[in-house]
Amino acid sequence: MAVAGTGIAIATWIGNGWRGALSVEVVTVIATIAYFVLGGRDSDVGALFGSRANERQATINTRATVLTAHVLVLVALGGVLVSIAVGSLVWPFLLFGVVGGVTYVIGLVVYQRH
Repeated sequence: MAVAGTGIAIATWIGNGWRGALSVEVVTVIATIAYFVLGGRDSDVGALFGSRANERQATINTRATVLTAHVLVLVALGGVLVSIAVGSLVWPFLLFGVVGGVTYVIGLVVYQRH
């Protein structure tokens, strides 16, 4: 999380200057600390963040991940429709739709064999 956030901060610094990058880095530090603190708690979320989930918690994580994927696909499809309707750029939404679809097919092939 810290590495990805710092990467976004660097990209922000290059594109928008140091003030925007500083804001992104502050959010990154706060989010990283929160993730670390939650990972140490004795709860389902703490077990997932702390990489010590049992089978029930791993199932919860899998279901939450699937729900997230479904929502993101719907948002991408909605973005395509709205972009077409207003004559705006469509490719960012198509990119997410295509990458999601290809990843799903690859997942079917990989997990079918294991």
